[in-house]
Amino acid sequence: MTDSETPEEFRVRARAFIQANLERADPEDPKRLEQPEAKVLQATIFDAGFAGIAVPKEYGGAGLTLEHQKVWAEEVNGYVVPATLFVSIGMLGITLLDHGSETLKARHIPRILRGDEVWMQLLSEPSGGSDMAAAMTRATRDGDTWVINGAKMWSTGAATADYGMCLARTDWDAPKHKGLSMFAVPLQQPDVTIEPIVSIEGGPAHFFQEYFDDVSLPADHLIGEENEGWSVAHSLLFHERNATAGVGHGLGLGGGHGDGGGADGHGVEDLVRSAAKAGTLGDAATRQLIAEAYVAQQARDHTNDRVGVGMRTGQFKGDWGSLLKLGLALDTLRRGEIGLIVGGVDGVIWNDDGPDAGGAGNRWLGARSISIAGGTNEMQRNIVSERLLGMPREPATDRDIPFREVVARRPKPE
Repeated sequence: MTDSETPEEFRVRARAFIQANLERADPEDPKRLEQPEAKVLQATIFDAGFAGIAVPKEYGGAGLTLEHQKVWAEEVNGYVVPATLFVSIGMLGITLLDHGSETLKARHIPRILRGDEVWMQLLSEPSGGSDMAAAMTRATRDGDTWVINGAKMWSTGAATADYGMCLARTDWDAPKHKGLSMFAVPLQQPDVTIEPIVSIEGGPAHFFQEYFDDVSLPADHLIGEENEGWSVAHSLLFHERNATAGVGHGLGLGGGHGDGGGADGHGVEDLVRSAAKAGTLGDAATRQLIAEAYVAQQARDHTNDRVGVGMRTGQFKGDWGSLLKLGLALDTLRRGEIGLIVGGVDGVIWNDDGPDAGGAGNRWLGARSISIAGGTNEMQRNIVSERLLGMPREPATDRDIPFREVVARRPKPE
C-alpha cells in the first residue's frame, strides 16, 4: 500500500483480503457477530491495514480517503463484518480524531480501530427529551480531576463498552449551549451503574441507562476545550447521521441502514420470500408493494452516492447527513408497513421456524427507532430547513440566558 494508491488498485488488494478472510453472508440466514467474535475479526482487518481507511496513519489508520472507504463498502457487501463495532469505529473514533488532544488520539484511536476498545455515546438524559443541550449531568473541577454526577439514557451497548463520550455541564452561568464539555468516561467501574432498557420487540437489551456517582476522571479525559462540548457533540451527531445513512467514515462497517456493507443486505428478497410463503407472489397489489420498496431503496442508494461524492469533493458542505437520515427514517417506516402487509398473518403471528420467522413483525416494531436515534425526524427537518435551505430558525427563548436561570424557570412538578 502507498499513499498514492488509486481506488481501483485498493479494490484489487481489498477484494483479495476479503475473499481470504471474511465469511460469505447467507441472505436467507443473516449472521451478526457477537462482540467477542467481532473484536477478533476487527483485529484481523486492522492488522492487514484495512481499518480506519480514511484515518491518518499516525493514529493507526490506512491514511487513504473516503473514496477508498466507499470501495471497501462495495467489496465487503455480502460478507459478514464486525457490525457491533460500527458505532465505536464509525462515529466515536472519528469524533475523537476531530476534537481529541494528541494524548487522547494517540492513546485510544488505534485501540478503537483494532477493536481492543469499544466506545459509545452518552448524550440523552431522562429529563432532556430531544433538547440535548439541556443536559443536567454535571462535571466539577477538583484540582487535577473532574468529578461527574448525573444520569444518561438510551445508550446503545453501554453494558459491554469500555468508554463513553459523555456530555456534561461545566458552567451553569453560561447559556445552555456554551456551558457544556465532553469527557471520555471509563464505564466498567464501581461508580457507574448501568441498567438495561427493555425494548418493545423483546430479546436482549440494546439500550441502557447509566448513573454516575462521583466518577473521578483525570484532567486529560476532557475532549476538546472546556465549555466547548457542544461543538464536539455536534460533530458526533454529524458523523452518526452520516454513518447511519450510509456515507462518510462509517460506510462499509455494516451498521448503517443505508450501508450496503454487512450481512443483512438491503434488497427485497425477504419480501419476495414472505409473499411466496403467503401465496400472494402473483397478486398485483403485492407485487406493486414490493416494487415500491425496491424503487425507494434504489432512489436512496443514488441519493447517498450523490451526497457522498459531493462531500468527498467538497461541493456539499454541512449537515447533508441529516437529509439522508430523514429519508432513511421515512423509508424504513414505510418498509416496515409493507413487510406487514406482504407477510399477512405470518407478519404478526409466527412460529420459531425458518430464517424469516418474525422478521416482518420485528422490523416493523424496530422501525420507529430509526426515526428517533441520532435526532428525531422533526429535528432533522429543522436542520435541513435551517442549515441546508437557509430558512429562519425556530424562535427559542432560552438560548441566550444563563442555564441556571433556565432551570429555575421550569414549572415545578405538582
